[in-house]
Amino acid sequence: MRSIPLLTLLLAVTAAQQVAAQSTPAGTTPRNVTREELRVCMNSEGELAKRRQGLEARGKKQSEEGAAIRDEAAELQQEMKAAEENSRNTDRVERKVRAHNLRIKAANDVLTALRGDVDQLNKDTNAHNDKCGGISFLPEDKEAILKEREAAAKK
Repeated sequence: MRSIPLLTLLLAVTAAQQVAAQSTPAGTTPRNVTREELRVCMNSEGELAKRRQGLEARGKKQSEEGAAIRDEAAELQQEMKAAEENSRNTDRVERKVRAHNLRIKAANDVLTALRGDVDQLNKDTNAHNDKCGGISFLPEDKEAILKEREAAAKK
């Protein structure tokens, strides 16, 4: 269980989303968009933020599971040593070790899926940045969209 690479992946996602919020690069002209195009970009940005938060929560849960597995491994090592010294309860300890190994496999499977989801989020964030980065829009379009959202939230 490695929590450091996962944390690095999640930080990369956060950094990629911050790039989306940056202004147009120097020397380029902002692309004017319609209200509908702005709505699509704002919706996309919101969806990406929700996905990032979900991945961060899953990453935290996975880190906690990794810590619990490490603690359990230390306890099992002590139990195995005691069982070997006393030549007792080895079957019970072996069952616990098999269950522990299954827990490790399940955690690794979850981690693999999480990494895939982080990679997909990074790709989707890059696509969002390509489409929505460096756009120009009318302030009244943004205000209208925000009012629409506010009215929809009240329903």
